[in-house]
Amino acid sequence: MRRITVWHNTHPDNLGYRSDHPMLRVFSYTTASAGPAEDELWRAVTLFNADEDMLSGDDWKIAAAYRFDHLRSFSRGDGFSVLEHGAGAEEFWISNGLALLRQPGPFPVLAVQAVRGSYLLGRRISYMIPALDRRVREGTFEIGGEGDVSPQQAIAVHHGLAPEDVVIISAPA
Repeated sequence: MRRITVWHNTHPDNLGYRSDHPMLRVFSYTTASAGPAEDELWRAVTLFNADEDMLSGDDWKIAAAYRFDHLRSFSRGDGFSVLEHGAGAEEFWISNGLALLRQPGPFPVLAVQAVRGSYLLGRRISYMIPALDRRVREGTFEIGGEGDVSPQQAIAVHHGLAPEDVVIISAPA
């Protein structure tokens, strides 16, 4: 099992991704695919851009759920994260319009407000990672749900750290 999360680049320039562009978590789903993660991501690009009439079965259901939230098509500069079952860190990928490029780490700037064609997924949390720096960070994270994921766990997996390395400043109850 793996969780695929779609991230929209919310920077207004529409020129692709740069590390200072805020990335917004907008959609996630779980798949039983055991093949290479990149193959599953190319499938996702198709799902979020194809005409629904061309899809069937689980592909249609995933694409319909994406569109139900009125999310725009997956575009150049948008990204994915992949969390393999039991893994301690997500892998991050960006589309440059022609290829999916694996990133060396998490997106450094997270958006916390939706923009047109995007829908905020998760809960807004302010936090620090004292082992890295003294900066207060903000992001949206999927907490609770299957496995009752805590804010510390969700942030730790995003950054590839241990939950005890995360200090929560403010989070929803």
